[in-house]
Amino acid sequence: MAPREPPGNVLPPSGTLPRSTVLPRFEMVGAEPRLVLGARRRYETTRRLGEGGFGEVVSARDNDIGRDVAVKRLHPGMRSPGVVARFAEEVRTIGSLAHPNIVPIHDVGVEENGDYYFVMKYVAGETLESVIDKLASGDRGAHARFGVERRVQIFLALLEAVAFAHSKGILHR
Repeated sequence: MAPREPPGNVLPPSGTLPRSTVLPRFEMVGAEPRLVLGARRRYETTRRLGEGGFGEVVSARDNDIGRDVAVKRLHPGMRSPGVVARFAEEVRTIGSLAHPNIVPIHDVGVEENGDYYFVMKYVAGETLESVIDKLASGDRGAHARFGVERRVQIFLALLEAVAFAHSKGILHR
């Protein structure tokens, strides 16, 4: 069932500031640490990871915590109330699922231009789609890395995540 569109304007108020770092940094001056104040952009995009119909996922650096993250954001122009409502529901749904085989959400926000985003744990590696394509094409390296036992392990982990979501009343489309 599609989410109901919220009434009125769902864009952030004008003048919304971009997210910036809040934690101070330190520099060594001789043998003494010196507090360095001054905000930097909280998330700095490093590269594109993937794209879909409504948005894209990029790799970014979290300048407050000092870690790599994945950021999913809506495409520019995808700001209709229905699209934003679906995006918000996706964030809430994924955010409610704490499971080792489901990527956790760390943060949500809105850019100064009105683009919504959420921040997830970055998981390095190949996509399942890429692995399947390589196996189907007969890639020897892929077959060596992903033998039958490893494929079964991956499939079981996927099933465990889906079963967990189902136990919470959430069906994956």
